[in-house]
Amino acid sequence: MEKLCELFQKKEKFLLGIELVGTRGIIQQENGQKLIALVEELCKYKEVDWISFTDNAGGNPMISPDYLGRKVHSLGKNAVINITCKDNNRNALESKAWQYASEGFDNLMVLTGDYPVEGYKSPALPVFDIDSVGLLKMLADMNNGLVIKGKKPGTTVSLNKTNFSLGCTVSPFKLSEAEQMMQYEKLLLKVKNGASFIIPQLGYDIRKSHELLCFMKENSINIPVFGNIYRLTAGIARMFNQGFFPGCVVSDDLLARIDKEKTSQDKGKNFFTSFAAKQFCCFKGMGYNGAYIAGIDKHEDLGSILEKAKEYETSDWHDFVPELTNPRPKEFYFYKLDPKTNLSDEGKKNNLLTNYKKSHYSKHVSLSYRFSRLVHAISFKSPSSFLGIHRAYYKWATKTSSRRCYNFSYFNERIIKSALFNCQECGDCSLPDITYLCPESQCSKNQRNGPCGGSESDKCEVTKFGKYCIWVKAYNRNKYFNKDKIKLLDRPAILKDNNLFRTSGWANYFLEKDHSAKKNEK
Repeated sequence: MEKLCELFQKKEKFLLGIELVGTRGIIQQENGQKLIALVEELCKYKEVDWISFTDNAGGNPMISPDYLGRKVHSLGKNAVINITCKDNNRNALESKAWQYASEGFDNLMVLTGDYPVEGYKSPALPVFDIDSVGLLKMLADMNNGLVIKGKKPGTTVSLNKTNFSLGCTVSPFKLSEAEQMMQYEKLLLKVKNGASFIIPQLGYDIRKSHELLCFMKENSINIPVFGNIYRLTAGIARMFNQGFFPGCVVSDDLLARIDKEKTSQDKGKNFFTSFAAKQFCCFKGMGYNGAYIAGIDKHEDLGSILEKAKEYETSDWHDFVPELTNPRPKEFYFYKLDPKTNLSDEGKKNNLLTNYKKSHYSKHVSLSYRFSRLVHAISFKSPSSFLGIHRAYYKWATKTSSRRCYNFSYFNERIIKSALFNCQECGDCSLPDITYLCPESQCSKNQRNGPCGGSESDKCEVTKFGKYCIWVKAYNRNKYFNKDKIKLLDRPAILKDNNLFRTSGWANYFLEKDHSAKKNEK
């Protein structure tokens, strides 16, 4: 079996991956046996280069993906194992990674994961100890030989190197400027922290799929990217449209077309096959490294798509672009439209990005944010003279003989930060990183390295229409004061130091104990 990383090097081959979702219950039950039978049939296709297995997809408990991965390996195909942060802390994730490396699973799709919605008796509590960027960094460090504490005090040990190919995702299908730009910023951070291939989230606007390629080229992201295709049904399309699956986008216009097609004699089956095949051809024509197909319940469905795609090989894939371009009203595009191709014009940015209008970003600029910026500039930001004074004070206050002063200062800090930011006393404060929005209290997934992919129309995946994604607010606040387009994520990955929980964030900042001491590292 030729390894996936070796196949990635073969630029001339258009690769094909299949995504399968596990089942809940033992594999011997009916649903499990159907899944195993499907795996066996898919592995017979010479066109299939790998099969990917989700990790508790949609936040539902399912059979572990490595069980199914072992079946794929036994049948001579590559397996890609999804690994997510929602159900496991950093120790459990590291443990899983060692297991996967030991069993020969070298291909991991690294995700933050969907918020849990199901569990025994009630939904499970999420973990989100680290996010996808933090997990990528940990796995990349394992590839380089993870350095840990030795048995003797002050010593270290380097563990054996792993050989993971690390996949990541990004959504080019976000509606607003803030959502989309933060997705692209996070992609850059993921690549910097070890991502070696990309599978975007689901959407049905081929112009945005082309836009991702243009963004990658502009930013010298030279890793394989695979076009995501989900073989739709009328029911699934409606669920995507209504936001039941975070990060999956079907526009109202496309849904209306699907509703017409489902009234046909074959209930839209030919349409869905043709639609997927046209996506396949466009991804190949645009320069994607391969396709990643999901929504396959029967192996015949894959055969029909591949057969139809072969029929279209003699056609000009550009002819399919109008049918596959399905934007929503007020859709943001990073690049302007190229009228010749109806795709992105790589050399021309959106007017919102080139013609700065301060008022456009004022929505989330509150009085408390202005006050916080002022205090930070006076007391926390170098080269303020107060920085040295505060540092000297906390060095003195943390001495055993002066502990009362430290406790008094920490009490006042808790009162102020709780009132202004709903502070959760993590001790490793990210308020300055996210324009004074607390990820512990205001983000359902505690995201410190950019947004997850589940936001919808600027709103949080979990609360839906209840609150804005903190990274949407952060982007608009940042742009309001920084017309020079200072990036929020142009810095190292942040992994919260749990040793600092319930200690003074101010003291940890001034004494350089928290992550901010490393924020200027590249």
